[in-house]
Amino acid sequence: MQKKIYFAYGANTNKDAMAIRCPKAKVIGGGHIYGYRLKFNNVADIVPVKGFDQYAPCVIWEITESCEKSLDRFESYPSLYDKIEVTGYEGTQGESITGFAYVMNYKGFHTPSPIYVRGIRNGLKGVWDKFYHADIDNHIDKAIIESFRESEKPMVHHQRIGGKQWA
Repeated sequence: MQKKIYFAYGANTNKDAMAIRCPKAKVIGGGHIYGYRLKFNNVADIVPVKGFDQYAPCVIWEITESCEKSLDRFESYPSLYDKIEVTGYEGTQGESITGFAYVMNYKGFHTPSPIYVRGIRNGLKGVWDKFYHADIDNHIDKAIIESFRESEKPMVHHQRIGGKQWA
C-alpha cells in the first residue's frame, strides 16, 4: 500500500474530522507550504506568491490511497478543487517534503464563516507549539481581511452580447 503526503490548510487540519474521513491518516506535524499564502473564497484556498519567506501554515499528513479517495470526495475533486504538487517543510526548520494539496478551481474572494475559521485555527494550533499560535492567527487574519476587502469591491460588469434586445 503506497503512502502519500498531503498538506492540509483548511477543514482537514482538524484531527477529529480527519479521523472520520481518513481513519488511517497519520499526522506528520505542523508545517508550511513554500511559495503559497492562505486565502478565502468562502472556504480555504492557497494561492502562489513570490518570495522565499512566503508560506501557508498547514498540517502535514501521511495518507493511504483510500484516504485520498475519501478526501477527493470531500473536496469535490476535480470540480471544486484540483490537486497540485507542493513542497513544504515540517516545523520551523525541517527538511523539505514534497506532497500534494488541493487548490480551488474558482477564483474570487468571499469571507468565510466564523465557525469554519475557528476549526482551521484549532486544527493548526493543535499540531503547533504555543509559541507559533500568534503567527497562525496572523496568517488567517490577513486572509480574512483580504477576502472581506475584495468581496466588498464593486463587481465588474460583463460586456453585453446580443444587441439592444438584451439591454
